[in-house]
Amino acid sequence: MLLPVRGARRTLPSACADLLAQRDVSVRVIAIVDDARPAAVPDASRAWVEDLATREPRLLVLRGPGRGAGAALDVGLAAVTTGSFAHMEADDRCPPDRLARLHAALHATSVDGTRDTPLAAVVSRAAQCGARTPGMRRYLDWQNALLTHRSLAEARFLEIPALHQTGLYRTAAVRTVGGYKPRGAWPLDLDFWLRWFEHDALRGELPVLKLPRVLYRWRQHDAQSTRAGDIHGGSHALDALRAGKAHYLARLIGRAGATPRPVLLLSTGRTLVAWRDALLANGVDVSAALEWRPGQALPAAVRSATSELLLAAFGMAPARARLASALSAEGIAPDGQRVLWIA
Repeated sequence: MLLPVRGARRTLPSACADLLAQRDVSVRVIAIVDDARPAAVPDASRAWVEDLATREPRLLVLRGPGRGAGAALDVGLAAVTTGSFAHMEADDRCPPDRLARLHAALHATSVDGTRDTPLAAVVSRAAQCGARTPGMRRYLDWQNALLTHRSLAEARFLEIPALHQTGLYRTAAVRTVGGYKPRGAWPLDLDFWLRWFEHDALRGELPVLKLPRVLYRWRQHDAQSTRAGDIHGGSHALDALRAGKAHYLARLIGRAGATPRPVLLLSTGRTLVAWRDALLANGVDVSAALEWRPGQALPAAVRSATSELLLAAFGMAPARARLASALSAEGIAPDGQRVLWIA
C-alpha cells in the first residue's frame, strides 16, 4: 500500500489506522514523506509517521524527492515487491474490507466475465467525507456510474473517470504505463488514466473494472489540490486540464499520432476557441471548428462528414444528451468510432 504524505499531520493518524486495520489480507504500508519543499507552516507528519514505524513493523517510511505527488508515488512504486498494490491519500478514509474486496475482484473477475482476460486493475466507487459539496457530489455521481472498462475509457477525455487512489493494480501494469509522474503541468490522476487507456487502446492489455460499492472516502477541504489548483491556476485549472487532454488526443489522432485522423470540432463560444487552439498547438488536424447549441440544426459539415472524427466539447451532460439525440436522428451513431466526447 502506497501512502504519499505531505502536510497531513491532522489526518495521517486516521488514514494509517484505516490501512493497518484491513481485514483478511496481508498489509505492508509504504509511506513516502515528501517534505523537501518548504511549507508555509511547519508540519510534523514525518516525525509522527517515523515514530509509528518504530512500533509498527508493517510500516516502511521513505523520503520523497520533493517534486510533487507523482514523483513521490514513483519512489514508493520502486519499493513494491508484490504482484499487486494499492494507494491511498493521507487525508482520506477507507473501510476495513476495502483491500480484501479489491483483491478478490482482481483475481476472480475479468473484463468480459471469463478468466481468459485477467484484469490489470480494479477500482471502486468513492464518496465524500469532510466538507461535502453539491458540485463534488454531482461529479462523483457521474464518476460512480462508470463501471465497465469501455465506459471508463470512453469518458477519459471528458473528466477523470475514476479516483486512481481507489484501486488495486497489478504492479507490472503500472510500471508498463510509466508509473505516476505526469508528463505535463496537469493533474496526476488525469495523466495516469490517459496513459493507461492509451496503452490499452494500442495493445489491449490493461482491462479495468470499477466495483459498484463505495470503498473509499475522499476528504474535501479547501487546501486540497483539486480546489486550490482550480482557484490559483495550478494543475487542476481548466486550461491545464485541457492541455493534458489535447496532448494525449494528439498522441492518438494527431498528425504524428498512433492513428492520425482529421477532426470536426463542435462546441460553443470560448470553449470552442480554446479547444481549437489547444488541438492545433498539439498537431491535430482540425478540418473545421463549428458552433452548435442545443436546439439548433446540426451544421452541414457534420451531416456530410465521412472520414472525419467529430470531437464534441460539451461539459454539461444535458448538452451532450441533446447532441447525441440530434446525431442519432441523422443516422450518426454517437459512439467512439464517429464521435469522441471531450470537455
